[in-house]
Amino acid sequence: MLPEELAYTASPEIFAGYVADAVRPTETPGQVRSVRTARHEDHDITVTTVHEVIVDGVPVDVRLTVDDAGTLHSPGLPYQRFASAPDAVRALISAYPDQFGGGA
Repeated sequence: MLPEELAYTASPEIFAGYVADAVRPTETPGQVRSVRTARHEDHDITVTTVHEVIVDGVPVDVRLTVDDAGTLHSPGLPYQRFASAPDAVRALISAYPDQFGGGA
């Protein structure tokens, strides 16, 4: 990527759009899968984690992923790590109240 392209995508307005899209409730919500693979001795290991998040009775796509240590991540809050899915969703609601039917 060229320096100009990096500067463009890092601008606050563009980055804010990416973040907002990461937590925007979708018209057709569904489960989000986090798939991790590893190899141990002669075994292939695949771990699939599925989060179906429902806020106020409405399914939302919050794109939670789980790393190998079991810590949750969300592109909506890229520099934070969470111990549980409810903690991540609480933080997303607080950070983006308009995306979840709140705010001014």
